Amino acid sequence: MPLDKPPHDAAGNVEVHDHAGILADHGVIRRISADHLVDDEKTGGKRVSTMAFGASSGVNGGMSVDLEESIAEAGLDPRTFVISPPFLGAVKFTAGALRSQEFKVGYDPIPTNPHHGEVWGNFTGGKKKWLQRNAEIFVVPKA
Repeated sequence: MPLDKPPHDAAGNVEVHDHAGILADHGVIRRISADHLVDDEKTGGKRVSTMAFGASSGVNGGMSVDLEESIAEAGLDPRTFVISPPFLGAVKFTAGALRSQEFKVGYDPIPTNPHHGEVWGNFTGGKKKWLQRNAEIFVVPKA
């Protein structure tokens, strides 16, 4: 079922909210760019840096994500949908896991992406490390 419209402020910006239509088991996907990858001395390869997990400088300062259920309900393949330059990989969480860390998971459609969401909260160093450790590889980054 499509998500209800998110709440907006008087200026038309999406307000920070925890969307009731995004259920605990729903997938929340974070796209990964080359800037998010660092050398991993243990494996000799690359790993996703904590830099990938933080708030943007936008109006409400959330972490930009894609909502897996919304993408799938539109008849699209979520793994294909989230990969387009400059993004070369993606990680996934469940909304419930994010909420367990006191984040809010909201719906924030934008003109170029009707499946766009935001994760809002306090992105401390400890929370970024938690996100890094608990991120499930959804699309293996091709660096």
